[in-house]
Order: sequence, then structure tokens, then C-alpha cells
Amino acid sequence: MHEDWSGARGLAEDVRRYGAWMRAEAEKRIGHLYPKIEITAEMAAERPDLMPLVGQKLTVIAWLWARTVRSPNPAFSHAEVPLVSTFVLSSKEDKEAYDEPVEEGDSYRFTVKVGTPPESAKNGTKQARGANFRCLLSDSPIEPKYIHAEANARRMGARLMAVVAEGARSLSCANRRT
Repeated sequence: MHEDWSGARGLAEDVRRYGAWMRAEAEKRIGHLYPKIEITAEMAAERPDLMPLVGQKLTVIAWLWARTVRSPNPAFSHAEVPLVSTFVLSSKEDKEAYDEPVEEGDSYRFTVKVGTPPESAKNGTKQARGANFRCLLSDSPIEPKYIHAEANARRMGARLMAVVAEGARSLSCANRRT
């Protein structure tokens, strides 16, 4: 009890300890619903900034999803394409990250990149105002009427774009291949 608790120091310490207790309780009660993600050498091969974290299991704090619809282009109508206004995951200076869609024939996957996003990443698949998008694979326009019809027919889907995990003093975005 030789601490100086003057001013707001005592209150700040109480809040810190109560917050730590609440986090521990939440982890005990619902932690099983939030599995940790292990950073693998394969992930670090694409992202050198993850190299120091290889082998560590990090707490997932967010899953970033994209809404999808089947492409209106008949040649790609089997593919569910993303409807995203931006591929930018973080625009904070010195922590910039973005998703880069990699086309593989008539499908695609997302790869997280670190650094200043290119102009194409800033717009995602969004075209102009409203619910106007473009097909990622064919560049065909996807009109609001089409999206609305797909949603009403319950054919709208979702696709995982990235996982955000808590690392030592920072957040890391990674792709999880399933």
C-alpha cells in the first residue's frame, strides 16, 4: 500500500483491473465461440510482416465478410461475386492494409496486402452511387434491380475476405483458406 493513489490514479487502476476481470470472465464463458487462429509459415510466406508471429495463436477480433450474388454475366453465372464498396482493410498511416482479389480462371480468392492500397482497391466493386456494382470476373455491371431480385429470391451469399487478429500491440489481417 505504498502506492500514490492521488487524483484519478486509483479510479484508473480500478477500471483497468475490472476490465481485465471482465475479459477473463468473457473468455471463460464464450471463448469457445471465438477460436484462435494460428499464424502459419504459409501465411507468412505471402506476408513477411507476419513472420515474427509464426506459430503463435492469436485471438480473432473480427471476420470481414463480403456480400455476394451470382454474376449476371452468363459466362460466369456459376460464380458468386463480391459486392464491396472498398477492399481497403485499414487506412491508418503506417498500418495500411487491403484485400487484393486474385482471379483464378473463373473464380477468385482474396490476398491481404500491406502498404498503400492502389486506387482500384479503394473503390472495391462499387460503381458510382447507389447499389451499382461490377462483376469482379467479367467487369459486367450489376444493377440494383438484379441485386434486389437475388436478395428477394434468397440467393444472396457471403464470402470471407479477411480475419483480423490481435497481436502484440497491433492488429493483423490475414486470409484464412477453408
